[in-house]
Amino acid sequence: MSVAQAAAASEAPGSNLINRLIEGVTMFVVAAASLFLLLYVGFGDGRRTYESIHIEKITSQGLLVRDSIEKFLRDGLPLKQYAGFTTLVAPLLESDDVDAIAVYNQAGKQLFIGVDRKKPALPEPAEAIRNLDKGIQVDKGPTHYQVVLPLRTRFETAGSVVVMSPASLVSHRMAESFVPLIFLVLGLSAVFAVAIVVAKPYLARLGSRYLQIAYGCTFMAMAVFVVATLVGLYFDGIQGKAKASAFTMAQRLTDIVDFKLSFQDFDGIERTFSDYRKLNPEVSEAAVLFGNKVEITSDRTRKAPTWAPADTNFEYKLPLAREGAADGPSFAITVPKSIIFERVLRSVKNFAALFIASAFLAGLFLQVAGSIQGLRTSDGKAQEKSPVGNDAALVLIKPVFFLSVFLDALTYSFLPKFMQQVAIGSGYSVGFASAPFTAYYLCFALSLIPAGTVCDRRGPKPIIIIGLLIAAASVVGLTLPMGLWGMTALRGLAGIGQGLLIIGVQSYILAVASPEKKTQGAAIIVFGFQGGLISGMALGSLMVNFLQTKGIFAISGGVGAATLIYTLLLVPTSKAAQAQGGFKAAVRKLGNDLKNVVTSLEFLNTLVCIGMPAKAILTGIITFAIPLVLGQAGYRSEDIGQIVMLYGLGVVASSGYVSRLVDRTKNTERILFIGAVASGIGLTLIGLTGTSMLGNGLLSTVVIIFAVSLVGVAHGFINAPVVTHVVQSSLAKSLGVNPVSTAYRFLERGGHVAGPLIVSQLFLVWGQGPQILGGVGIVVAILGIMFVARRLIPTSHRLHAEPAE
Repeated sequence: MSVAQAAAASEAPGSNLINRLIEGVTMFVVAAASLFLLLYVGFGDGRRTYESIHIEKITSQGLLVRDSIEKFLRDGLPLKQYAGFTTLVAPLLESDDVDAIAVYNQAGKQLFIGVDRKKPALPEPAEAIRNLDKGIQVDKGPTHYQVVLPLRTRFETAGSVVVMSPASLVSHRMAESFVPLIFLVLGLSAVFAVAIVVAKPYLARLGSRYLQIAYGCTFMAMAVFVVATLVGLYFDGIQGKAKASAFTMAQRLTDIVDFKLSFQDFDGIERTFSDYRKLNPEVSEAAVLFGNKVEITSDRTRKAPTWAPADTNFEYKLPLAREGAADGPSFAITVPKSIIFERVLRSVKNFAALFIASAFLAGLFLQVAGSIQGLRTSDGKAQEKSPVGNDAALVLIKPVFFLSVFLDALTYSFLPKFMQQVAIGSGYSVGFASAPFTAYYLCFALSLIPAGTVCDRRGPKPIIIIGLLIAAASVVGLTLPMGLWGMTALRGLAGIGQGLLIIGVQSYILAVASPEKKTQGAAIIVFGFQGGLISGMALGSLMVNFLQTKGIFAISGGVGAATLIYTLLLVPTSKAAQAQGGFKAAVRKLGNDLKNVVTSLEFLNTLVCIGMPAKAILTGIITFAIPLVLGQAGYRSEDIGQIVMLYGLGVVASSGYVSRLVDRTKNTERILFIGAVASGIGLTLIGLTGTSMLGNGLLSTVVIIFAVSLVGVAHGFINAPVVTHVVQSSLAKSLGVNPVSTAYRFLERGGHVAGPLIVSQLFLVWGQGPQILGGVGIVVAILGIMFVARRLIPTSHRLHAEPAE
């Protein structure tokens, strides 16, 4: 053994240990980031729901006070002469939920107040007491929730009832539930990292599958704990609300029993129970019992005379007699257990979307981490070896395009509505809301040629860096108080940034990919766009609920800044291509190519019937119209994001299969026809939602989910095959593949630009409804039929481009 070999052998164990340690830390960080994201979304969803339940509870208590006072006011008596306020609110102040209940007149002057005997510090009155035209309002202050309920006479608003509840009740309950899960995240991440490092030598034959399986199991285990926590949280909230409402109602009925009166002697008891049900919709039945015999019930369909608990309900009983005899009168309510599980089901749906988004992100960064480690090991063995030109260089560029799409997609679920609000706030009609979207895609298209010219002269890395700077800055700029045209300018800048990025990444891939890796390089663009779109839509639509739009814009800018740092530190510089001519030469060449291709009926048929409509659907329907239509129909932002996310999943699911099918059969025309007609059918189905045929219920939601998924699958039949169809055409054989494909890509961008503009004008003329999308679907399907109908045209009447001299 030589001295060098002996030295290498002696260093190998230490080097191997360091490599394993680095790999373990990397796995821990990636898993912890994913699980903390899951925990954050679970916490945000849980807080929003639990807070909503708590506010509903104190609102129902306030409504009981309001209804009692309004009966007095409707007799024509002045509010300041109301007697018995202290007695009315005393039972409510005995609970921990309410610190004070106050009554204010129309001018905002306090007339009565009842305060908990603990004498808590109370907040300043909410501004809402001076603006009572908006109905019931909730002021969420730093220390208290204040629910403001207007008091109305027969003719006017006389004042308001304000219920003050400490916000600490919600924050303490949330901390009690979720703080232990922080330690669980750290523990599961550590177990995942150790398991991967230890098991790697034994599971190497499985490739990357063992890593995916381990990550999935870890995520699911954490999701189970989060869901279990939410079940307990929602149970406590619903139970607390039901008990509080039952206690308040029982207090109102106790006097009847104490004075030994009969419930049957009172008119309107059934109406009182009906009103109680309206205030507490989670209660399925409320009844007065004598022993187990039902005396009065809110359920008019009840036939059984005796009270029998059901396993599907939670039941609460409170005695009405002060002595509380076992066979004495009592007030009982039932709450279906399904109420809790319906609320949890929404969280589970959100976690499923989050898992898909996290899987894309985690898989990407685990692969990048492995490549960085491989580069470090490679550099240790051979310092002279450059990363440029090897497989690791392709992996290193993946996060750049992925995250550049991701930072923009974070805003897609709410950006159309946001721009509509900006347009209205600027004094324009909602039709102008399409201007920022049109500017984005127009600037995107116009930036491609200059970006390509600069890449040829300076190399791709400077273009990537400039693109990231512009993209990040333009999104952060949306947090500023600007009018419509300022927002339009920012979206135009965002389009320029994204155009520079896609050209820079494509040029980088061409520079570093070996000939046998060109397909892998092209897949980076496909994966980056669809993966970034899916992850961004899922996460943005979830987080906007608790971060609001400005928070999402700020996070998008932060993602852009982090990607910029990553690019500067880890993406190697590649050599510039041999520049042939300048910008004018590139424009002149493109002009000549366009002049040659537009005389081909075959080329125009593909462009007008297939290519441009598909791009217009993406920009005008998927990312612009559907969020607006669904938002108008009452869907939450996370529902909108998850529905649109299905489009990207459909594209990813079908693209691989379709690409292999096209390579095998070479029949692109049939594939494109299927894609066009299927996308038209999908849009037509969306147009049926909200009609008398489907209504606005569960069936309508199922149809929307299926239709958007169908459009995504259909576009998987178009996106790649349409380029293959163009480059295999007779025109490409005569003019050359590159001129024809370049001209097609440029003209195809016209669909991107026209999509939002056309749809917004249709909305302006015929209304912002799903029927517009159905009409577009019919047109798209007809264009698909026209694409194949050209075969019926005699050959002698077709136009063919002659080869350029």
